[in-house]
Amino acid sequence: MREEQAPAISDRARKEARDWVVRLSSGAVSEAELAQFKAWQAVSGHARAFAEERRFWRQLGGLDGSRTSAPTGIAARPRVVSRRAALAGGGALAASITGLMVAPRIKLLWEADYRTAVGEQKRVTLPDGAVATLNTDSAIALDYRPDLRLVYLLRGEAFFEVKPQGGRELRVAAFDGVTRMTEAACAVRLTDDQTIITVAAGQADVVCPAAAAATTPDPAAIAVRAAQATSYMRGQAPAPATAVDTQTALAWRSGRIIFDGRTFAHALSDLERYVPERIIMTDRSHAGERVSGIFSVHQAQAAIEALAQTQNLAVHRIPGVMIVIS
Repeated sequence: MREEQAPAISDRARKEARDWVVRLSSGAVSEAELAQFKAWQAVSGHARAFAEERRFWRQLGGLDGSRTSAPTGIAARPRVVSRRAALAGGGALAASITGLMVAPRIKLLWEADYRTAVGEQKRVTLPDGAVATLNTDSAIALDYRPDLRLVYLLRGEAFFEVKPQGGRELRVAAFDGVTRMTEAACAVRLTDDQTIITVAAGQADVVCPAAAAATTPDPAAIAVRAAQATSYMRGQAPAPATAVDTQTALAWRSGRIIFDGRTFAHALSDLERYVPERIIMTDRSHAGERVSGIFSVHQAQAAIEALAQTQNLAVHRIPGVMIVIS
């Protein structure tokens, strides 16, 4: 007796499944969208289409580990994925999301007090009056107590404007280090393997490794003053403070990205933060070439294409998934 074959998956189901893979992997998923996904997946053939598309993109590497492995939350939108909603969503839905490698994203959604989507920037007033401006694809969590002003940078980059509060310092914890400031304007940025601190005004003291809530001063702290920057790797002491052009390093605050002799590869890495797609270079022979230019953070795709043209390279975009430069 011949085994009955499953009905073929329609092109429409495949396209919708591909859309859901991209949307779920982005991390910016509301409770309503999760309910829509659950209803869509319950339709005959949709679960199989979703499983096949998910398997394809995982094999291809289209789900960028750098965007899903780091912890990552949003004030302007409806509260995304509350703890209760995530726990009550059902085992099948949870398994689908976890299998999609989005678990760290979902974890971030309920850890973060404020977050920005890719390409978004947000200015937030903290409980003590300090201001945090979140750059693209960034997230912070707050831990405020009578004797503590603590912000955890969970992902991306934030610029803090801090004024004195009875001698209490604001602490920004990132990876296993802490940046302390009493009166300063300072940016803290997370990359895959390091934290970068850039001071525009005042002074920040940086120590690593350090307990986020420790109350005693650390004699090993590096003092970073205006127009200086430092960085630290996980578990390693911060580098000595060096001079930095804050107009270039912090140009994103005015909606610009400035490259002045950056390598082509580093420039693309910076621009990748402002687009939802992963950038893949199939030809890395141009990676070390120096490029310069001033671009809008709101036109990152155009900037990628312009830089690629300077290297006589072509750009092929799969919306929401990847940008291939060859």
